[in-house]
Amino acid sequence: MTRVAFVFLFLLLFCLPLHAEEARIAVSIEGVDEKMADTLRNGLTIQRHKDSERLSQRYVEKLHQSSVDELKTMLTVFGFYSPEISGDLQTAEDGWQASYQINTGEPVLIDNVELKIDGEAASDSEFEKLVKDFPLKAGEPLDHQAYESAKKSILRLAASRGYFDGEMTRSEVKVRPEKYSATIYLTYQSGVRYLFQSINYPDTVIGDRLLSKLQPIEAGEPYDDKQVLSLRSNLSNSGYFDSVSVQTRRDEREDGRVPLDIKLREKPKHLYTAGLGYGTDTGARLALGWENRYINQRGHRLSTEARLSQVANSLSADYVMPFWSETINTVGFNTEFKQQDTDTSESQSYAIGSYYKRQRFGWDETGSLKLLQEDFDVSDDSESSLLLIPGIAWSRTWADNTLYTRHGGRLSLSLSGASESLLSDVTFGQVVVRGKYIRSLGENGRIITRAAVGATEVSDFEQLPTSLRFFAGGDNSIRGFDYQALGPEGDDGEVEGGRYLAVGSLEYEHMFLEKWGGAIFSDFGNAYNSFSDPIEYSVGIGVRWRSPVGLIRVDLAKALSETDEPIALHIVIGPDL
Repeated sequence: MTRVAFVFLFLLLFCLPLHAEEARIAVSIEGVDEKMADTLRNGLTIQRHKDSERLSQRYVEKLHQSSVDELKTMLTVFGFYSPEISGDLQTAEDGWQASYQINTGEPVLIDNVELKIDGEAASDSEFEKLVKDFPLKAGEPLDHQAYESAKKSILRLAASRGYFDGEMTRSEVKVRPEKYSATIYLTYQSGVRYLFQSINYPDTVIGDRLLSKLQPIEAGEPYDDKQVLSLRSNLSNSGYFDSVSVQTRRDEREDGRVPLDIKLREKPKHLYTAGLGYGTDTGARLALGWENRYINQRGHRLSTEARLSQVANSLSADYVMPFWSETINTVGFNTEFKQQDTDTSESQSYAIGSYYKRQRFGWDETGSLKLLQEDFDVSDDSESSLLLIPGIAWSRTWADNTLYTRHGGRLSLSLSGASESLLSDVTFGQVVVRGKYIRSLGENGRIITRAAVGATEVSDFEQLPTSLRFFAGGDNSIRGFDYQALGPEGDDGEVEGGRYLAVGSLEYEHMFLEKWGGAIFSDFGNAYNSFSDPIEYSVGIGVRWRSPVGLIRVDLAKALSETDEPIALHIVIGPDL
């Protein structure tokens, strides 16, 4: 073998990876907390090459030697400029073990932060708040990542407030390692704050008057990103557009003003809906609907809906005038025909009325005026009543997830009444409070509680329509009893409904699998004419399935207060709230 061939063979063998198929490097760092250790380890060159398919002893030793310098450099980011680092490299059965022991030493502390805002932003209240609450403070350890984040917070605020010509004229950190101290210098020159240019919308089916009600921005106002987001949200939530784009054209700014580029894609004018369902209270259900989204340029809408089931049938129409004023969101007129036949009553009613909707102190407020004509047959009473009913209701719903709620609830209060002196056959006043609260218990459990309380004062109970009386029993009342099967009885022994209502429920649900779970529950309460009347109660178990359309609940409930009641099956499909 020639000398050249021998040298070539020697070099080839020397460069071959040790255990080429299995050789790996394991890197460990000790002396710092786990989070910092992970950051340091991921920044090492030796860590990035730990799974390389071609590793040699010489190459690994080279990586190991450079790791100490790399660690020292990275530790300065966290404010440690004088660390002591020792390293050890051992050959393991399947590769190498690289270990590093760190003594960080004393951290460099911030002795002063000189933050200066020049230009119009100096008198901006948001910048005054930023300076007051600036995250970098004297006496705290120097952290270059926190420094960069704080610097970016100035630039983000400036961009969101319309200082598009601003720049950071000084950003400097002077470190004195021998004194373990540092001074931070930040100077931001904001320039002028731009104003909104007049806003132009593309041609659309709704007119300028309605668009102006959706617009929280006036031309000439100082630019604010929050206002832009609010405009986009108002347009998206209006119900008229499939897609909404609102962009700030900073590249077209001039003369202290910046334009907005607005693009809108309208929804189809007509919407048709159909749905099938089932509930043990109502049996099989069918719903059909139609809506005209654009009656005119003021955004008025007309919708009709038919609901058919084995217990109740209804046909309704609703004319909606949205964005009525700055304080009233919606004004509408509606009419409804309803026919209901339960085990306790039969009724047929016609109603026509108007309503308004608004937000008040975070609550949804609905005021209404309804003229109701109802013919009903309950117990041994067969009556017909005409009522003019004013009413007002407040409701609020909060949830981390509306389809499957881990933490949330719903609360509502409604007041209504009528007077014989004003187009009504009977005088009454009624208040109803309903609530539901859901709270997670561990990772897979939930506690679900609900309650309803109501009271009615009426001049002649026999003239009060069944739709305004209180009944109990059913899927969302007291399981184990039939729908509206509970309440005071008439002279013939049949349930006729009551003046008062008090029902509640306590349930624990546990999801044993990702989509499947079970529940145990107890329901209690009744409809009353006197709160001395007996309380009905039941217990039960159920199966839960988190389907794509919401939670499907299948419950078996047994009435405990009525021993002759059979075990009842209850099925409910839909979201929690």
